[in-house]
This record gives sequence, C-alpha cells and structure tokens, in this order.
Amino acid sequence: GAVEGGVKFDFSEISMPKDCFSQSNDNNEDNELNEIDDAYESDSEETKSVLQTCFKSMVETLSKQAPETITQVQLLVKELRRITLLWDELWLGTLAQYHSEIIQRQHQLEVEIEKVNENQNLDKEEKISLITEKYRIIMKPIIFILEQLQSVTSVEPETPHERQFQERYSDVIKEVLEKLKNPDHPDKPQESWLPLKVLQSKFQQKAHKRTAYTLKMQDISPLLVSMKDTVIAMPGLATSSKTRVTISSVSNHVSILPTKTKPKKLVFHGSDGQTYTYLFKGLEDLHLDERIMQFLSIANTMMAQGSDGSSHNLYRARHYSVIPLGPRSGLISWVDGTTPVFALYKRWQQREAAKANTKT
Repeated sequence: GAVEGGVKFDFSEISMPKDCFSQSNDNNEDNELNEIDDAYESDSEETKSVLQTCFKSMVETLSKQAPETITQVQLLVKELRRITLLWDELWLGTLAQYHSEIIQRQHQLEVEIEKVNENQNLDKEEKISLITEKYRIIMKPIIFILEQLQSVTSVEPETPHERQFQERYSDVIKEVLEKLKNPDHPDKPQESWLPLKVLQSKFQQKAHKRTAYTLKMQDISPLLVSMKDTVIAMPGLATSSKTRVTISSVSNHVSILPTKTKPKKLVFHGSDGQTYTYLFKGLEDLHLDERIMQFLSIANTMMAQGSDGSSHNLYRARHYSVIPLGPRSGLISWVDGTTPVFALYKRWQQREAAKANTKT
C-alpha cells in the first residue's frame, strides 16, 4: 500500500464497521463457504509468510555483497511509495470513493427522521432524543472512516508538503469532524453534512483541472531530490556491465496527471548524461503489464529468428519497460509521440455530435 508519512495505507484498508443495520444469514451453505474461504486464506497467509522469509534472506545476502546499492534502492522505493498518494489526494480519493455511501446514509436518515416525526405517541423531547441516536448509529461508519483518515494525516510531517497540508487543513478537518459527531440540528442531515461538502470542494480545486499540474520534488520528497550520483541502475534499461547507466539525480519537477489515481511523471538524470522519463503509478498492480511487455519482447525475438535473413524485420511489436515496485505501485517508461486511444474516441464523438447538430 501507499506509505503516508511513514504509515502504510491505501483505500482498501478503510472498511465499514458492522452496525445495527447489518444482517447476517446463518444457513449451513454460508457456513460451508466461509470454511472454504478461511482455509484458502490460511493457505495464502502461509504462502505469503514463506515468500517473505525467502525475500528477507535474499535481501540480507545482497546487503552483505552490495550494501550501498541495497541501501539506496530501499530509500528510492520508500520515497517513491511516499509520493504514491499525497495527503490531499488521499482525502479526495477516499471522499470520492465513499460519496455514494454517504448519500445513501443521508437518505436513510431522512426516512428515519420522517418516521419519528410522524409518530404521534412521542413528545418533542423524545423525538429529538431518538433522532439524535439514529443519526449517531447511521452515520457512525462514515465518521469512523474520516477519523481513520485524520489519524493518518495527523502524524508528524516529514516533508514540506505534509507540513503545508497540516497548516492548511488540520484545523478545518478537526472542526468538520466535531460538527459531524455533534451536529447542532441532527434532524437536518443536509445541514449537518454541509461542512464536509465544503471540505471536499477545497480538495477538488486542483483535481478539477483537466491538465497536469506540477509540484516540486523538494516539497514532496526532499530525500529523493537529494540523491546524487547513486549506484542504482536506471530502471528498465537493458545494459551490459560495460555500458551500465545509473541514476545520477532526480529532477525537481514532478507532473501530476489529472486521472483517477493521480500518477506522477518523473524524470531521472542518467550517468550517461541522458534524461529518462517515467510514469509512476500507485494503487495499481503492474505485474500483468510487465508480463505483457515480456511476452512482446519474446515474440520479437522469435520473429527475428524466423526472418529470411535480411536486416529488415517486417514483424515487430513496440513495447516499453514496466517495473513493479510491489503489489500496489510501479514505474512505466514514458513513451513520447503517442496518442491515447481515448483521445481518438473523444474526437470521433465530437465529430458525430457536430454532424447530428448540422442535420438538425
């Protein structure tokens, strides 16, 4: 998962706690399925434990043989994971992920409030007390999620960007949570949740930009920008021991692309004087992408061997390097001069819409 201020975190780790509205089915079929799931999870955990032990042994052995390389690679990966999801992106992404759940619970609360108000057997104080309790129960899971987020972004800041986030949003977040937990008018859900909408709109100001925006690496990861003349091999570059290219430095400019997972465009300066551009993607497993690129490389080798001996090979699939850094992030070599398929589709849509308008 993403590392936020030294805390391992990703969206999937925020889960809804069970509340009084959850229902359980205790039939035998479900019990059997649960037993199968438990057995599968047990096997998976055992396999994971064995792999972790093997990996740890490999790292220890390599650390003895090439301590500087291992130390620098560990630092590089740790800092890249830090910038996978910046704190403002984390808040915005989680709020967007649970937006429909929030709306659903608001609607549920409105229905419950209406039922209480229609009950003629309750006096005013009893109605207020009952509505307050229903508000607490129905909204508890959402507040639980927001408190988890707050705990992640309230740790000691390690970068200027994290420090700026806390200076700008910490008090606002604390105030919003307090108003959600103790609303002035629990019988008016829309009014109670207005502060959260305002907070979300603040986070969305940057996100609504359709073009990429730039941050400084020294703000989001001072350690990365301070790495100079490393012994780390340039990721995804096929070189021999004689022509080995290492990372000389990391560019101070980071472009944030305006897509869902906020991938970062990074530039590494090589020891050969060249620049190497990568797309750093988080919250995504790139192992399948890596396998596809390896398959294309093997296919190219096979087709080259089967050619008629001429230097020109008619069949060749272009591919690029994909370097997974774990199950949730990785680097992809940047390919210039390409057009996204979606851009072509969008243009076709616009042409079709223009034709339809002309006919009418």
